[in-house]
Amino acid sequence: MRKILLYYPRICGKNDTHDLYRGLPLSVLSLAAQFDESVYDIKVVDGRIEDDPFKKHKHWLDENTVCIGISAITSNQIRDGLNFAEQVRTLNKNITIIWGGWHPSLMPEQTIAHKNVDIVVVGQGEESFLVLVECLANKTSLNNVPNLLYKDNNKIVKTQIKHLSAFNLTTPIEKSYAYVNVEDYIQPMWGSKRVVGYESSRGCPWRCRFCSVGSLYNGKWNCLNAERVVNGIEYLYAKHHIDAIHFFDNNFFVNQERVLQISRLIKERDMKMRWDGTSTVDQFLGFTDSYIAQLKESGFYRVIIGVESGDEEVLAHINKRHRNKQVVELVKKCSNAGIQASLSFMVGFPWNPEKDFNETIKLIEALKNIDASIEILLFIFSPYIGTRLYNIAISHGMVFPESLEGWANYTYDKVNTPWISNRLRRKINRYISFFGTKDMSEQALLFFQGGNV
Repeated sequence: MRKILLYYPRICGKNDTHDLYRGLPLSVLSLAAQFDESVYDIKVVDGRIEDDPFKKHKHWLDENTVCIGISAITSNQIRDGLNFAEQVRTLNKNITIIWGGWHPSLMPEQTIAHKNVDIVVVGQGEESFLVLVECLANKTSLNNVPNLLYKDNNKIVKTQIKHLSAFNLTTPIEKSYAYVNVEDYIQPMWGSKRVVGYESSRGCPWRCRFCSVGSLYNGKWNCLNAERVVNGIEYLYAKHHIDAIHFFDNNFFVNQERVLQISRLIKERDMKMRWDGTSTVDQFLGFTDSYIAQLKESGFYRVIIGVESGDEEVLAHINKRHRNKQVVELVKKCSNAGIQASLSFMVGFPWNPEKDFNETIKLIEALKNIDASIEILLFIFSPYIGTRLYNIAISHGMVFPESLEGWANYTYDKVNTPWISNRLRRKINRYISFFGTKDMSEQALLFFQGGNV
């Protein structure tokens, strides 16, 4: 039988036991679900869960192994992924090593240049990865497989870019839960005892200039229909007795009618559980009291929103459509409706960072005076590849890595933007400690707000 090993590397080195980094490895599980298990023997290995995973699984890699796939965001996942790839290459140089995920998709040329990367899959891989593996197994040309960069006689070949036609047409991820121990990923969080993550949509139609989601998904939003979402939740509810779902969507509420249908189906199927999702300030302010009340009947209890800054000049620079007055209205609306507001902020943008920080703290304090129970997540802004602020950061003196190994060091605890003085950084860190959050990169923030990494 043909073999495929899918590796999900550690995100933060030895700290991956933190609940934030223990969500299901959705990126590799979604790929695994697309294959016919009567033809392919698939192994999913999660470096966050297992100690020395290569030592544990190297005996499984043999002449029937078609490839290994590695998914990585910009972080220690690159370092851990490269270490795993190096061990595979040393064991058997004939095994094809494929990289995908956020970082390879946004920096494919740098990624493919590494000696331990044979192929890069750009973007969502449910369609292209399946075809790619078939071609590798049958030793046929890769030229007609979309979304690839691969090496051919020391030349880099790029194939055509083709975005995923419809997320809803992919094979449900529940099929691949058998490849992991789901119990490892069920956590006590946010007042619930058994929380697990689920991805019901991808992408976002808004083009915030600090966010790489728009680049990766080409400004498109792609979703599963309500019936399929609730079928997936019901599977977890019945088999694993979850009491809450955290929707790992970039923007869960893009289609309000779909959300209402999801809510109604949860209620109709008598699932006693809670759920939360991501939205925007202006989206949520547009919800009627009746709409929110209907969602609450199915367990809606928390909304996650990126406010980003209290400096309205910064909001204009980064293309956020709300202003501070609307954020105040949002907190009042959530408080009156009995919905927990989880608001994330970033400080340290390159335009007058002192003013940005002071205005943001002023807004946070005003919001806390309205409702002391709101959740505040405060981060230091890190410019990111695939965003419109990338070149702006360079113009302000930012120097970015020029190799795949270099990006492995671009982690939330090591990024140093040159426009933030040591004095301001110390001041920011005091507030970060007060609010219990960390100095995170944009992609770690994306993970917490609902991005599939």
